[in-house]
Amino acid sequence: MKTIFICEYVTGGGYINKKISKKLFVQANIILKSLLNDFNKIPNLKIIYTWDYRYKEITKRKRTQCVFIKKNPWKIWSHLIKKSDFFFPIAPESNGDLLKIVKFGNSQKKNLIGSNIVAIKIASSKYKTYKLFKKYSIPTITTFKNIKKINYKNNNKWVIKPDDGAGCEKNHIFSNKNKMLNFINLNKNYVIQPLIKGESYSANIISDKSKFKILNFNKQKIFFNKKKITFNGTKFLKKIAYEKKIKKYIDIIVSKLSGLNGFFGIDFIIFKKQILFVDINPRITTSYKQLSKNIKINVAEKILNTLG
Repeated sequence: MKTIFICEYVTGGGYINKKISKKLFVQANIILKSLLNDFNKIPNLKIIYTWDYRYKEITKRKRTQCVFIKKNPWKIWSHLIKKSDFFFPIAPESNGDLLKIVKFGNSQKKNLIGSNIVAIKIASSKYKTYKLFKKYSIPTITTFKNIKKINYKNNNKWVIKPDDGAGCEKNHIFSNKNKMLNFINLNKNYVIQPLIKGESYSANIISDKSKFKILNFNKQKIFFNKKKITFNGTKFLKKIAYEKKIKKYIDIIVSKLSGLNGFFGIDFIIFKKQILFVDINPRITTSYKQLSKNIKINVAEKILNTLG
């Protein structure tokens, strides 16, 4: 029997010394529960996962071991990686968490499920992702790191986001130039984009280095208020407008950022019949929930098979 160690960073001990926001915990918990459900259906596979002791344990499952984390998790994670055949790290890009845990996994020389370091470094930065899109003529939203290069006459409202932010984390909407300048001067590592209120979508993709497959598209539930953009989950889609064109652009993105592997997502918006690509998520996202049920295949089995 083979063993997989699923290390979900947020619920699995990565935040052991700090408070986890309710929203972040809920999202991470959705991902972990969904993965445990799907991997549990694979025969002859034992699952190990870690769990922050401050929270109630997920319902017990057969062939599944929960290891509680009460202090610094890295030693326990190292031990569990060594005793497992496969290591599946999941973490937000924020603060370099995903990069850190993938580097750690690589140092243990195990079968690691997911994208490589180069792909994660680019996809974890909104500005580097923007530069990648521009380089290969992928339609995208103009993104600035240098506020001096902005022409304020081109747009009335602007959104400021952490360069390494996951989803709609810590974004701010500004219509006042001086307030925006003050914010940028006080806060480092943010990017600035014109506010575009298009319809938001994502693609779930699986890749094994040699080929990739788009599993489905999702409609993102995005809400705008005066001060920020909020994300409230996704809806599974059976069809999407401009599908042929969207797939053509995704093909270019995946071929040019060849280190994308395992399960990942690409976000885009449709605004006035124009497709604009926004983000690459080099990891599992909450849109994984119910995905196996909706497309009638066990996605976890497909993820495991990306190792060859």
